[in-house]
Amino acid sequence: MSVDPLDVPGLVIRGEVVAGDEPPYRVVDPGRPTEVVTHAPAASAAQVDAAVAAATAAGPGWSGLSLEERIAWVVAAAEVAVQPEEVELLARPLTRENGKVLAEAEFEVATVSAIAETFAGLAREALMPVQLPDGGRVTFHPHGVVAALLPFNWPLSVCMTKIAPALMAGNTVVVKPPPTCPAVVLYVARQMAEVLPPGVLNTVSGPGTDVAEALVTQPGVAMTTLTGGGQAGRAILRASADRLAPALLELGGNDAGIVAPDVEPTEDVAADLFDAAMASSGQVCTALKRLYVPARHLDQWVEALAVCAAATVTGHGLNPDVTHGPVHTAAAEARAATLLAEAMRSGATVVQPGGLHTGPSEVGGHYVRPAVVARPDPTSALVTDEQFAPLLPVLGYRAIGDAVTAANSTRFGLGASVWTADGELASAVAEQLRAGTVYRNAHGPGGLDPRLPFGGWGESGLGVEFGVDGVRAYTRPRSRPRPRPLPGPASR
Repeated sequence: MSVDPLDVPGLVIRGEVVAGDEPPYRVVDPGRPTEVVTHAPAASAAQVDAAVAAATAAGPGWSGLSLEERIAWVVAAAEVAVQPEEVELLARPLTRENGKVLAEAEFEVATVSAIAETFAGLAREALMPVQLPDGGRVTFHPHGVVAALLPFNWPLSVCMTKIAPALMAGNTVVVKPPPTCPAVVLYVARQMAEVLPPGVLNTVSGPGTDVAEALVTQPGVAMTTLTGGGQAGRAILRASADRLAPALLELGGNDAGIVAPDVEPTEDVAADLFDAAMASSGQVCTALKRLYVPARHLDQWVEALAVCAAATVTGHGLNPDVTHGPVHTAAAEARAATLLAEAMRSGATVVQPGGLHTGPSEVGGHYVRPAVVARPDPTSALVTDEQFAPLLPVLGYRAIGDAVTAANSTRFGLGASVWTADGELASAVAEQLRAGTVYRNAHGPGGLDPRLPFGGWGESGLGVEFGVDGVRAYTRPRSRPRPRPLPGPASR
């Protein structure tokens, strides 16, 4: 590794690393909020314009390459950006700016090259021309400049799931990392940009929303892709509507899991449910966020889940004894406390037996111990909203149809799951669940298949990522119907 990723990585515009025009801003450690881990570069509106201009200028040359050439460039750039021996060196700063435990950070860093390889296979399938038997033909063409806005929770992985298909499809990209943990994304993007032709991959960053707003409203942006919250998604839709530009939005969810009556409350199943809810300290859009179990077994399920919670240790992500890091911000910590307090006022029982491992340097860290919340009011915010915290409400049902109705009683529709050994029941329930992904005996990141499209219904977003459809989302199809002979005498 040539430089420390936290050492003001700089912006990439037209293949050059440049300082931000605006004063650098502080990025703090969520587990040690008084500790500044870096001063990140802040782009000006003029630099946003320059990044889009650079991407625009690089577009014809990049899209003019063959598909195999573009794939080779992207795969090579990803391999150079993260060498195997650099995984831990990059994971430690990611933990410091994000808060996640080191093992998870290492896993995320290691996905960079793997994601590029995965999309290489998908792109070959998705982007080859479709030839119809009668001579009709469909080809796929890039939109142009893609603006990619990233979330804080899995910033590197999400970055790659956006830029890999976008670039392979022939687009050029301007990346906007999350303002609260931009450094490692900026570093990896810079490493990739040094391999790619100048202007193909550019970065801008900054605190607050000014840089994001400048980017998504820039007239040269042909498409925007966001993983984030509903408010940001609506703002992007409004900005995109002015120029009728497409937007690919993954906006979170309130995923329900239904445990069927045939499943006993065993430790093994409880562990899978618990992990599905608590990964990344509950800060995952695809996490299990509501659990419905047979009412007669509710106490046993809560007890089994409490055993899992008791084995957790919350603390700083670099501590090897810690299983769950802090939530990302003070606002997230305060909201978790508010959700728990409201649930208790409504009569819910909160089970929060895990340990807390903090030292003097961690005082003030945004720590929330995993909690299992039994019998909350179904109308409480803990049940109706996306918590984005390590809190799992457990509700009972009498008939499985009631559980399906409750699961569908949400404005979100990202994912849902059914847990049963009965294949017919699983299929019947899955057909009734209103969600973009329905898992069986799994939930969340561990259950996703990148060969399949991933996207939400309702307020969980627009469009899909992953799979053939997810690659084609970064293209425009051109249809060429079968040719017909000219009327009249045949031409010589």
